Amino acid sequence: MRLIKLYDIEIRLNLLLCIGFLFFFFYGYVENVIISFLLVFMHELGHTLAAYFFGYHVEYIEIFPFGGVAKISESIGVDPWQEIIIAAAGPFTSFLLALIGYQASAMLSIQQEWIAFYIIANLVIGFFNLLPIIPLDGGRILRAYLAYFVGFKRATKVSLWMSKILCFGLSILGLYTIKHNPMNIMLPFLAFFVYIAAKREYSMAAFVFMKDITEKKQYLLSKGILKTKHLVAVQDSSVKEVMNQFLPRKYHIVTVMDTRCNIVGTLTENQMLEGMLKFGANVTLDKLLRKA
Repeated sequence: MRLIKLYDIEIRLNLLLCIGFLFFFFYGYVENVIISFLLVFMHELGHTLAAYFFGYHVEYIEIFPFGGVAKISESIGVDPWQEIIIAAAGPFTSFLLALIGYQASAMLSIQQEWIAFYIIANLVIGFFNLLPIIPLDGGRILRAYLAYFVGFKRATKVSLWMSKILCFGLSILGLYTIKHNPMNIMLPFLAFFVYIAAKREYSMAAFVFMKDITEKKQYLLSKGILKTKHLVAVQDSSVKEVMNQFLPRKYHIVTVMDTRCNIVGTLTENQMLEGMLKFGANVTLDKLLRKA
């Protein structure tokens, strides 16, 4: 649901957040509703400023309970280091706001209940978003870190499995603790929403993976240099199997061997990409060598 538009960024409210606000209003926490909205917005503003620093354009900010999404028009998955910085900017903003609130309350001797909620809410938002669940900030940081070692697609798969386990745990925790606090009923709904979002991220992994490969030529021309990674593969291996080993921001050269471990040829990343587009992802390396 669209709320306002600031400059060229559209601010949206997610339906789950609206339901959460109704719970707060029902229990008489009007101040908490306003503070929560502003803190979540500031959290997302931290992501937005970090994205603009790297030259990305933010289309809209959609706010959820305990966080939100700053929708970036470009894909940042192709550069894991930038994704780590942008993802970490949100929790950093929340923790910074909590620290400022704590220092202000101590220096000015503010004893009102709202300042305590302000500090605690920032800490909850910050720590919750650091959970290693995609698409939360912690999940994005984990995936970007793993991408350096196992590639973006496999890193997304590992992160998705961890997300499933933690979402299940959040649901059980919410149902178990509902007798202590009725507001905990939000946890199972929140876990379900995050799980659906995590599956959507996995479906986009192949697109981001291909985008990284196709943009390497442009990246090389702009930077002037690109690190190389050498791989060795048996000739009956498929292009899909080999390309799943590709790492971000590296140009791959594959040495092809027969079953006796004799070198039969070499394929560059460009040759493999062209071969996949022409013959399909399951084409074998020896076929590509014959067609080269």
